[in-house]
Amino acid sequence: MTQYLMLDREQLFQEIVENGRAQGVVDQEAYHSLVDSMVEGHLEVGEYDKDQALPELIEDLKARWSDYQKTLE
Repeated sequence: MTQYLMLDREQLFQEIVENGRAQGVVDQEAYHSLVDSMVEGHLEVGEYDKDQALPELIEDLKARWSDYQKTLE
């Protein structure tokens, strides 16, 4: 049986912030693409399961665009 590790939402958001800043992500479209790719990356390595509520997780993270913007200041 495969055991899936879970990153909590805040840990994942902080990882997105770090990667976004390193990649120079400064607009909402790029931020949303980054969220998609980061969640997909964690899914591919087995940290998330396809049966989990990933669409909700992705929506929650995308809704944090304003929080991400504040980290750029």
